[in-house]
Amino acid sequence: MYWRLLLGFLAITTVGVTASDVLSLVTMTHRLNARTDQQLDVARTYLLSGVSAGRRFDDRSMPPNGLVQVVDAEGRVIQRGAGATVREARLVLSLAQLRADAVAGRPVTVGPSAMRTLVTPLPAGRYLVTAQSTADTAAAVQSLVTSDAVTDVPMIVIVVVGTVWFSRRTLEPMGAMTRTARRITEGHLSHRVEVARSPLEAARLAEAFNTMLQRIEEELTRRKQAEEQLRDFVNVAGHELRTPLTSIAAYTQLMRFGAIEDPRKLDGALVRVQHETRRMTSLVDELLLLARLDQHRPLERRRVDLAQLCSEAVADARVRAPDRELRCEVDPGGHVVEGDPYRLRQVVTNLLANIAAHTPPGVAARVHVRRDGDTCLVDVVDQGPGIPEQLRERVFERFFRARPMGGQAADSGSGATGSGLGLSIVAAVVTAHDGTVRIVPTDQGTWFQVRLPVGQSAPDPSGDRGALMS
Repeated sequence: MYWRLLLGFLAITTVGVTASDVLSLVTMTHRLNARTDQQLDVARTYLLSGVSAGRRFDDRSMPPNGLVQVVDAEGRVIQRGAGATVREARLVLSLAQLRADAVAGRPVTVGPSAMRTLVTPLPAGRYLVTAQSTADTAAAVQSLVTSDAVTDVPMIVIVVVGTVWFSRRTLEPMGAMTRTARRITEGHLSHRVEVARSPLEAARLAEAFNTMLQRIEEELTRRKQAEEQLRDFVNVAGHELRTPLTSIAAYTQLMRFGAIEDPRKLDGALVRVQHETRRMTSLVDELLLLARLDQHRPLERRRVDLAQLCSEAVADARVRAPDRELRCEVDPGGHVVEGDPYRLRQVVTNLLANIAAHTPPGVAARVHVRRDGDTCLVDVVDQGPGIPEQLRERVFERFFRARPMGGQAADSGSGATGSGLGLSIVAAVVTAHDGTVRIVPTDQGTWFQVRLPVGQSAPDPSGDRGALMS
């Protein structure tokens, strides 16, 4: 690339300098000839008056480079005057040439001595030839040619050297980009182009190139993580589905071959089949829900009172776990959001079921509904063993279990059947409602906090409604 650029600059510079020199030479020659022609015209006017008066030409009165001849009708020179520098010059013109130049009426360059001549017809077929040497013009042109030759070569050398320096400085980032692209194709995705000492335009190009590489690396990393998550998801989902299917297949095989004859044992087997079927159905429903949420399918949107929703969810949880102390606290004011009431109910139910499934019996918990500006908060807090800090960022991953099973199984279709999908559904539903869910650090137990944007026309939290506790 450097050599192509160098040869291109060299060719352009040479052509440009040569064209400029030729133009200056042509212009200078034209102007010098025009000045000589003007001097010939003045001299002719003066000499015509002398010829008419019969005066002869005096060499001493002639300009140094001037020559005057009077030629008769037969082409013989009958009178001549010459300056000091052209005294030995010979100007021989045929009669045909004299007639043609006289008819043209303009100066022409003739003769071996390259003299500028102007022919004027006289009476009796004679001609007045006024001439002036072009030696001064030739010397001036030669001087200009020499001057151009002396200045053009260093100029071209300077252009070549400057082109090499400039091209290397300007094109170095492009070479760095090429090397970076090659390294990236070899697997070095974190490699970047250095832009600290690059020119402004090259630095901008390099920064844009680095930004593109950063996004490509992030996208490739995201895809790799997504592929890994998908493989893990398929493996775990297959394992979770295979377990109930294996149990169902075993019980049905025993019943088919009559291995269970006792009616009570047969009824127990049917109950187990029903339980595993319900478990598998719940798991499939949860997977379908997550798939729909991943596809950003629109949810139902209507006004939902979080205070009433949480109170009902706590009441249902008390029925399933009567030995556990559950409270619902609601701060004064309105707590209305816009969303899908069934899915929002599922969020609270899953969080409560998570407490029942992962904390010992009798552990107290509470649900606190409050307002924070344009956001409604739902805090679900328990007094259980808590979640290790290093695992808190993964609790919302699918099929991930951060706490050991320490409570009673929540087999109520609530979405927390121990499959590891309950909290991932919570995160997906809250995100679909433009909200957030997180684990708040606390000294004891686990504190889940759900944030949802307040619905339009929600009542002001400074209203007269008092605090509720159930």
